[in-house]
Amino acid sequence: MRDGLKSAAMVVALVGSISLASGQARAADLDAATQATLRSIITQQIDAFGRDDADAAESFAAPGIRSKFPNAKDFNAMVHQSYAPLIHPRSTHFDEAGQTALGPLQKVTIVDADGGVWTAVYTFEQVDGMWRITGCALVKEQGTTI
Repeated sequence: MRDGLKSAAMVVALVGSISLASGQARAADLDAATQATLRSIITQQIDAFGRDDADAAESFAAPGIRSKFPNAKDFNAMVHQSYAPLIHPRSTHFDEAGQTALGPLQKVTIVDADGGVWTAVYTFEQVDGMWRITGCALVKEQGTTI
């Protein structure tokens, strides 16, 4: 199962990377309410990771992500294995959200518990009128610690 989780994590990261490559993000295309909603979703999911509330954390994921995991426990295991900086970050800083041809994206600077600096780029889609996370590309900023 470990290899399955690793493969699923790579797919999640790839979805985020494809969205970044699809075009320049245009913040002007997203209104302030949508930007605030996207930030709130990320914040709530990170809070759920910190509480080890797998069901709540998975609830913010789009159906395409959820379908890759048989249950919330497996989703949570993938996060712990491949996205550990999101579990108990020391801080988060949101850049302005942008719009791509494939949907909105939100860049977040994460300082992990050890002071390592990471860039997370989240992508989203609307499902039944609600924004859901379709992917997260997480990259460590080399040579940076706070």
